[in-house]
Amino acid sequence: MATLGRLKGKVAIITGAGRGIGYGIGRRFAEEGAHVVVAEIDRETVYKAAEDFSRIGPEALAYPVDVGEVEQTRQMAADVMQRFGRIDILVNNAGLSEKATLLEITPEQWDRTLRVNLRGLLFCTQAVVRQMIACIPEAVKQAGRADRCYGKVLNLSSIAGRRGRADAVHYSVSKAAVITFTQSAAIELARYNINVNAICPSVVPTPMWEQLARQVEEREGWPSGEFFQRRVERIPLKRAGTVEEVATIAAFLCSSDADYITAQTYNIDGGSEMN
Repeated sequence: MATLGRLKGKVAIITGAGRGIGYGIGRRFAEEGAHVVVAEIDRETVYKAAEDFSRIGPEALAYPVDVGEVEQTRQMAADVMQRFGRIDILVNNAGLSEKATLLEITPEQWDRTLRVNLRGLLFCTQAVVRQMIACIPEAVKQAGRADRCYGKVLNLSSIAGRRGRADAVHYSVSKAAVITFTQSAAIELARYNINVNAICPSVVPTPMWEQLARQVEEREGWPSGEFFQRRVERIPLKRAGTVEEVATIAAFLCSSDADYITAQTYNIDGGSEMN
């Protein structure tokens, strides 16, 4: 899909945008004309990503943040409002995935996964949406309905959230919860015409995916690349997805073209799951 400038002038916070899918979404948003806030815990990537996005689009902002820390996300939302005067889009992309069987999962792994994938999702959304609502005219708030969109929230789930996965109970549970969170948030925020949707990528080669593959291959004694090949063979289209394909759907859902779409979750998986 050609770049259309559909996000021109918008301000978009993207968590975990320093690499992988988050970086790809940030790049696409910059191409589409958005100011991208790179909300990223990794200081080695946060500034470089912001520099990259600023070169191809409007001014981007590097914002080091741990989404699991509630006060940090609240401060981030306030700082972005002060800097740009608005927040139009939030993409909750930051996530954590570790391979472990049901009998191997430790309390620390469980807490660590849910801290980022759910706690971070909830309180980052809460902080940013409060700022979105603060910009809505009082008459619109009182009416309980709005005739135009006042914000977009896009959550990154996974096809692992569509049904259970061996060796990933904690991750699958967290990503299934993202889907129901999306539905619940969309219902609550409909009165403000703030759209909330989610996407479920499948096999997309990223640093996180490569790390997971290495963990499984080392445990099983498989040669390098075996895990990836086995997963791809299960996909009807017989190939992995790309970061660009995920970013294209993200850009659409966060644009005015999708103003009448909310509470939905889209699979980007080559036909692996079917609704």
